[in-house]
Amino acid sequence: MKTSFTYNLLKHLRDKKAQGGFTLIELLVVIIIIGILAAIALPAFLNQANRARESEAANYVGAANRGQQAYYLEELTYAPNVSDMDVGIETATQNYTYGDAVGGGTAGAFDLGLANSAVMYGSPAKTALKGFGGQVYSDVNSGNQVVLLCRETAAGDLNATAIVAATPPVCPGGTEDL
Repeated sequence: MKTSFTYNLLKHLRDKKAQGGFTLIELLVVIIIIGILAAIALPAFLNQANRARESEAANYVGAANRGQQAYYLEELTYAPNVSDMDVGIETATQNYTYGDAVGGGTAGAFDLGLANSAVMYGSPAKTALKGFGGQVYSDVNSGNQVVLLCRETAAGDLNATAIVAATPPVCPGGTEDL
């Protein structure tokens, strides 16, 4: 009888080991690790989505700058609005409005505050996005054109007056030169 008891016990232990599985503690540790990794990765992922939306503004303002350069070569003056340049950019999208002033200027128009300069702004439609400003400046002494593309370092920092007034163009405080 003793032999059959030992045999049955060993058989039971072998069958139990073959079934395998995880203990509750092991499962909890894995869930906690996954939660920590998700908490670290989620903000970085959400920031990438905003950066992708901001790339639209950088592309549009950059295209407007290049269009102004081409227009100036042909006309010896800067275009007053986007439609005159025929560069194929929209004046308003889901994320930005493009125009001559931050927060409600004329859509699609350039600020021609200086005779030898054209400035356009990308005003964000959402508070999480940063604004963009671009300027094409023609140096009358050297005949060279200087192109500027600025991005806010924090939402709401774009200083439109400072970009227009800067000669030669520089990105004002609160922005970075791209």
